[in-house]
Amino acid sequence: MWDGPFWLLSCGLWAMDATVVAAARGGGPGTAGIDISGSWSGAYVAPGIEIPLTAKIRQSGDAVIIKTSKDGVGNLLTGSMNAEGHLRLVDAYDGETWTSFGPVSEHYIRIRDYLYRPRPGEDEPPEQDIILYR
Repeated sequence: MWDGPFWLLSCGLWAMDATVVAAARGGGPGTAGIDISGSWSGAYVAPGIEIPLTAKIRQSGDAVIIKTSKDGVGNLLTGSMNAEGHLRLVDAYDGETWTSFGPVSEHYIRIRDYLYRPRPGEDEPPEQDIILYR
């Protein structure tokens, strides 16, 4: 199933870059020195919803691929981790950008996507989160 960049192409990710290809090949931690590769448990959380899930993470340097057991939004996320340990990922389902809530660790990851742009006078709109731990 995780046979590399060709598996990603079969999922409809035609706009791949070098970081996604590198993560598909596997490897170790990047500039942040945080190794998040492997199996994780957790949940997808949105207003009024909490769905248990599992995830497999592939990492090669700063490149990251997260594949969860959830269907639809949050199933396949690709992107990178910066030197401070923050993730920036794109959802293959809808093209939305997900970012980590603070730096990640080798035992805990929380990524989020706002459900819509803030309205005038609104502090923060509701968000959907994927929370992972091991």
